[in-house]
Amino acid sequence: MEFIIDRQTLEDLEIFERKRDQKSLFKFFDKPTSHGGKEELLKLFQHPLSDLRKIKERQDVIRYMFDKKLSFTIDRHSLDYIEYYLIVGNKPVKLSRLDAWHKAIKYWLRPINEIYIIQRGIEYVLEFLQELYSIVTDDSELNRPSFLAQQYQFIAESIRNSELRRIIGFYATKKLSIMDRERFDYIFRYKEYDRLRDILQTVYLLEAFQVAAHVTAELGLVFPEITDSKEIEMTGLYHLFVENAVVNDIRYEAEKNIYFITGANMAGKSTFLKAFGIAVFLAHIGFPAPVASMRTGVFYGLFSTINIADNLNKGYSHFYSEVLRVKNVANEINRTKNMVVIFDELFRGTNVKDAYDASLAVISAFAEVKGSIFLVSTHIVEVAEPLRAFKNIRFGYFHTAIKEEMPIYSYQLRDGVTEERLGMLIIKKERIIETIRLGMSISPSP
Repeated sequence: MEFIIDRQTLEDLEIFERKRDQKSLFKFFDKPTSHGGKEELLKLFQHPLSDLRKIKERQDVIRYMFDKKLSFTIDRHSLDYIEYYLIVGNKPVKLSRLDAWHKAIKYWLRPINEIYIIQRGIEYVLEFLQELYSIVTDDSELNRPSFLAQQYQFIAESIRNSELRRIIGFYATKKLSIMDRERFDYIFRYKEYDRLRDILQTVYLLEAFQVAAHVTAELGLVFPEITDSKEIEMTGLYHLFVENAVVNDIRYEAEKNIYFITGANMAGKSTFLKAFGIAVFLAHIGFPAPVASMRTGVFYGLFSTINIADNLNKGYSHFYSEVLRVKNVANEINRTKNMVVIFDELFRGTNVKDAYDASLAVISAFAEVKGSIFLVSTHIVEVAEPLRAFKNIRFGYFHTAIKEEMPIYSYQLRDGVTEERLGMLIIKKERIIETIRLGMSISPSP
């Protein structure tokens, strides 16, 4: 089954860059040297997995490359040049000695750039295939993960069982002639074009995995343990975007599938929810996550509501947009039965009384849903009391201390429900009321 994640969630978690110079999760990994490698990495991010075996296969390859410090040598210039060569000009559809000499004479009389590109492109392809074949047929590396071994075998057999193999041996011992150039161009861009394209795509995929391994080492990321349960446990979770981030732990069990979090504004709730969502996302693309340890089951989708906005084009208020969002999430849960759902500050777009009633009703309904996991935050702490009747809800809060009438945020998640009320304290400390009254007492100049 395909893993479901929508645009709202991708934007909430900042998976991809929305505007220039904006931070994104993808940016942390966007380090392939070739254009093809970048495209393959993007595909991995665009298509999370919901298959336990495939996730573990991908993890095994990245972990192997990380442990072995394996460097799958990629020359960006040559690969990008090969890509350009494969599409330049008209592809040869037949092999003709007469055509070869005709092109050679024309080029000698009037040199054109296309012939030079073909000449250099052939040389780059030959060098690329020679080096690649030596890598994938090297038997000194034992115990490769099965998926990586399959990719190596595919490349080796694609070369060995085609005219590409004879070309490699030929090129090692003989300089290219006019007829050689014509024959190789015919083979690379016509007869064996599809096979060569498949080899390149495999190399790009391996480069994307290699980048993930390098980023794992660079950032100190950790591979999640993927299980067949419906539980999640993370220790030392932090947000990649936050420098010197405070770490937190969170745990879901089969009988405790809802985590209800309270805390003051700016206490760290939203950042924690985003960090949690990012870790779940990375686990489902087979990548390491910013945690000390992580164990998770495989889910069929990830939905969040963190930065939802009104829709003026459709005439939707903020509250109505929130209502529609909850409805859409409920429909997805009914379809898949196995989701991770994140709600930050439910129904902030309406008055406190309606927000209380709506939050209580929705969370109570979600508490009866089995198989999915919910992470919900709110500053309306009064909702917690009636929710205590549900045995599958766990309560946590972000602690804030008061020092010299100013809040000190620990960004630390604790068990229980917050009792802190900081709004009026901050207003008093900033002397908002006095500032307003001062402005009223100053008469305007005549």
